[in-house]
Order: sequence, then structure tokens, then C-alpha cells
Amino acid sequence: MNTTTTASGSGNTISSTAEDSTTLKGSLGTFGLFFSIMSFNAPLVVVMGVIPIMVATGNGIGTPFVFVVGGAIVACFATTFLRMSAVLQRPGAFYAYVSAGLGRKMGLGAGFTMLLAYFTCATGYLPFAGSSVGSLVSGTFNGPSLPWYVWAFLIWALVGILGYLRIDVSAKVMAVILSLEIAVVVVYDIVVFARGGADGLSAAPFSPAHWFDGSFANGLLFACAMFGGYEMTVLFRDEVKRPERTIPRAAFGLIAFAMVLYAGTTWLFVNALGVDDAVAISTAEGTAAFDATILAFGGRLLLDVATVLLVTSSLAVIICAHNVAARYLFNLGADGVVSRSIAAVHPRFGSPYRASIVVSAAVLIANLIAVIAGVDAMVFYGALLGIAALTGISVQFLTSIAIPVYLTRHDKWRGHVFASFVAPFVALIGFGWSVVISINDFSIHTGGVTWLSGLLIAIVYGTFISGFLVAMRLERTKPNIYQRIGRQ
Repeated sequence: MNTTTTASGSGNTISSTAEDSTTLKGSLGTFGLFFSIMSFNAPLVVVMGVIPIMVATGNGIGTPFVFVVGGAIVACFATTFLRMSAVLQRPGAFYAYVSAGLGRKMGLGAGFTMLLAYFTCATGYLPFAGSSVGSLVSGTFNGPSLPWYVWAFLIWALVGILGYLRIDVSAKVMAVILSLEIAVVVVYDIVVFARGGADGLSAAPFSPAHWFDGSFANGLLFACAMFGGYEMTVLFRDEVKRPERTIPRAAFGLIAFAMVLYAGTTWLFVNALGVDDAVAISTAEGTAAFDATILAFGGRLLLDVATVLLVTSSLAVIICAHNVAARYLFNLGADGVVSRSIAAVHPRFGSPYRASIVVSAAVLIANLIAVIAGVDAMVFYGALLGIAALTGISVQFLTSIAIPVYLTRHDKWRGHVFASFVAPFVALIGFGWSVVISINDFSIHTGGVTWLSGLLIAIVYGTFISGFLVAMRLERTKPNIYQRIGRQ
């Protein structure tokens, strides 16, 4: 039966069937949304795989403090971001906000760039997860030793199925995974705290004398990147209950929880190694340093459980990245920038099922190319995650400009001076610094290969330019579609 639907925020009435309505459906509450976005942060991956690197290459034993600073910067951005979501109730998130504040050309550039960010995240984590499963099966369970891409294909199939279904299904899966991850981290924290670390608990990591040890800038770059995912709160607007309450609670809940969890666990990790030895051990052993402290303080069982959950944590990241990439593609389809058929909503599941299928196919093709070309799984993973980090930070920097511009232009700042001006200014400085550092140190993602670093950076900003150019072409050839850019 044909019905007439209106694209959210567009003001344009489009005749369609229930199947291709451009309004997604779901019933996520605060906790469901929190679990969905917190899973993208992969807390166990951060704890076991990133914190030791931050201690080694960032600001040393002062790393717990940098998580507090990074959380404050992200909280400032979230404050202005959520103010914008209350004023401009569209599900396009950064894509919609940059379009509204800086124009449709800049907005489409941002939309293309964020689609690249989530696509590379979903693609890059697949070989990481496949390799992790392979090591777990053969090393821990004495199972068959198979190539990483065999396990990666099974994970890809599972993610594709979950992406096709209603968002609530993915949220429930990720809630279970995240709960187990957090439980492992909390147990680790308790046993280290109870046993007083290696030499008794020291508050030195929070002392001002150590705030700027080593490279504070590099530490801040890592810390800001560990608070990702809050954009999903707005991107899932049509799929949550009472978005005006649910979205702020989930976003600030994520930032506060992550700040406490990461800063506290880093403090205990430093104490587990010993304040005087933490940097040297982390530098020499890398991520194995954290494994050693789990074994020393929690025993073999806790380490084995953590190793298993490291795999499921990677799965949760891929699910999140897939879901967000599908919704970015869906929004571009709803606006007519890409084929409108991609913006079809499943009549039963309320999911962007066609966009999900396209993302699944693209991820599979990218990984097949890597396999055929003989690219090392971890090199592929590192390069794509470098792209994802740089794109995300760059678009957040741009959004920090777009939001106050929009609020000022439309006189929506009154009564909200902090959220409209102070908070975005703080975020602008923090993200701007991070962008410069990311570009300057991008070679850490490519093993020091300068030409490859330059190529990947060119891909990031070339994607933005391509979106800008597409918008220019649409302005000349299809002005009706141009007007809808940014879910307008």
C-alpha cells in the first residue's frame, strides 16, 4: 500500500512505500544507546592495547591525567554538539551540522569524510579480529592454525547479519559483550588496588610534576581518540525513545564513564609495574606489559578471559562501525546524493538494510584486495585505523566551527553562551592541535614509510574535496537534490 512520507528535517514530501520511507525505526533507551556507543570505544582494547603504548610514547606516568584533559575537551565538544542536536533535530550528525553551519558543499565533504572514517574502521578491525581469533584458537585452545582471513570472513558474515536486522538486536549483543569487558577491567582494578601494586599505591601519576612528562601532545592525541562514538547518539536519533532525554544522558554518561575507567585503570597499571619502572617496561614490552600485570595480579584465568573478550571487543567495534557507516550512506541516499534506493528502510526491522548490504560488500572487497595483494594483516589494520583517526578528528574540528556559526546566524545562542561559544572554542583548540599532531606523526601508522603516509593523508582530504566537488556539480545540475544536502 502506497503512503506519503516526509524525510526527517527535509521539508520535502516524497511519495514512497513503507519499505523505502526515510525514517528508521527502533526503541533504544538510555542504556541501550549507551552500550551501543560505548562498545565502539572497545574499553578492553583501549586498556590492553592502547594504554601501554600511551605510557611508552605519551606523557609517561602522567598518562592518567591526560585522560582527564582529553575527557574535558570531548565533554566541551559534546556540550555544544548536544545543544545543536536540540536546535537542529536531524539524524545526520556531523554531516547535517556542518551543512547547516558552513554550507552544503562543506557539509557534503564532511559527510563523505565521516563515511570514510567508519568504513575504514569496520574494514581495518576485520583483519585485527581475524588474527586475534586465529591466535586464540591455535594458541589458547590448541585448535587448527588457519589464515586470518578465514576467521575474518566468519566475523564479516555475522556483522552483516546483525547490520541487516533491527538496531535493538545489535544493541543487545553489544550490551552483553561490553558488560563482560567492563567486568574484567573492574576485577583487574580491584585486585591491583587490593594488593597495593608493585611497591604500594602512589599518587604520583596525578601529581602536577608529571603532567607534562614525555610527549604530552602525543598523549592528548591518543586520549581524545579514546572517547569516540558519541556522534552515534544523534545519528541514531530516529531509533531511540525520547531522544531529547536519551541522547544527552547516553553521551555524557559515556564520556564520564570512560574518563573514570581509563584514568583509574591507567593509574593502577602504572602502580602494578611500579612508578619508577612503568615507562621503561612499557617501552620495552609494549602491549605485553599489560598482559604481564594481569597474569601477576589476576592469575592465568583472568588473562585467558581477557584474551577471549579482546576478540569479542573487536567484534563489537566492527558492529558499531558497520552500523554507523550504513546510516551515513542511508542519509546520503535519503538526500539523493547517492541512489535513493539505498535509503530503503526494511518493512519489518526498520533498519537501513540496503545501505547495510552495500557497506558489507565494500568491506569484503577491500579485505579481499588486501589478501590478494599479500598485505600483512596488522599493517593493513594500522594504516586504516590511522585514516579513521585523522578523518574523525578533522571533521570534529570543522564541526566545532560550524555549530557556533549556525547558532549565531539563527539567534539560537541566547541563554546558552557556554554551549554556543566557550565549549566549542575549547574543543576547537584541542582538536586543532590534535589534527596538526596527527599529520606530523602519521608515519607511526605506516611503519615510517613517508610516501605511504603522504598517500593516506591525501586520501583523507581528497575524500573531503570530492564531496565538495560533488556538491558543486549538484548545485548546477540537480538543484533540488543540492537543497536537501545535510538532511535539510
